[in-house]
Amino acid sequence: MQKETIKGMKVLVLASGGLDSISTALSLKNDYDVTLLTFQYGQKASKETEIVKLLSEKYQLPLVDYDITSLKEIFGKNQLTAAEEDVKYGYEKSVIVPLRNAVFLQIAMVYAYTHGFDEVWLGSHLNDCEEVEGERSFPDCSPEFFKAFELAMDFGTLRKQRKIKIKTPSVLGWHKADLIKKSVQIDPEMLFSSWSCYLSGDYQCGVCNSCLNRKNAFIAAGIEDKTEYANRISG
Repeated sequence: MQKETIKGMKVLVLASGGLDSISTALSLKNDYDVTLLTFQYGQKASKETEIVKLLSEKYQLPLVDYDITSLKEIFGKNQLTAAEEDVKYGYEKSVIVPLRNAVFLQIAMVYAYTHGFDEVWLGSHLNDCEEVEGERSFPDCSPEFFKAFELAMDFGTLRKQRKIKIKTPSVLGWHKADLIKKSVQIDPEMLFSSWSCYLSGDYQCGVCNSCLNRKNAFIAAGIEDKTEYANRISG
């Protein structure tokens, strides 16, 4: 995303297989040495992992795949991981997986420090942290969260090792539509193959919060959404 970057800088990209992380990885792959990091954490949308592997194979990007399903219970009751919690239409607080990015980032930063990376990237953007009823819709996607997390990692690391930066579209002031506009020019097929849905299936459901956000972002970007949905209802 930053034109001044040069090949040779090692970047670890947290990739779920969703539109945001796939777009982020596509945007970075020509300017950085990119490695993908993905997690199995007990999510219902297990299909998203297939998309990460597809991206890895297509562009020969190294892939680190950690299974932390044994930690599933720490996330409590939410739509993404809890079998007893149904995936519902639109946004509700139950779509939040509490501090999921904190868990993923902690592991990612340790891996980055021990394997010589310069930056850790996530696909979180400004739409993820819009206010709903006085609260960030996803608090651990906000720029202030990432800046504070980076600082905490620095304090827990030897001074000479304090070099790793946490980068996200939200920190750079990007929205989901901006990611779409960038990645559609690089690999539209990969973009439309990305998996946003909270469920797995032949088609993305089209009605969960993530599917609706995807649809709205294509509208905002002014780009035809060629994603196959089970339900074409708009947000």
